[in-house]
Amino acid sequence: MGGVRPPREFVLLDRAAIGLGSVFMHLKAEVNWYQIYHEMIEEFDVETLAARQRKAVAAAGLPETLLSQVS
Repeated sequence: MGGVRPPREFVLLDRAAIGLGSVFMHLKAEVNWYQIYHEMIEEFDVETLAARQRKAVAAAGLPETLLSQVS
């Protein structure tokens, strides 16, 4: 079938990620993903998100009923 041909940027980023991963492993670097995740969602508010989505839908000229179909 010919397979899949990834874009050139993917190859570059993949190699960079592998290189950085090996550097971090060599340095025995550790990351607390639990802490990072919770810091990212600390100020998350469902109402703020809903208001932003309503504003974006209105700016795009889409019907507001579109939002009720997503949730």
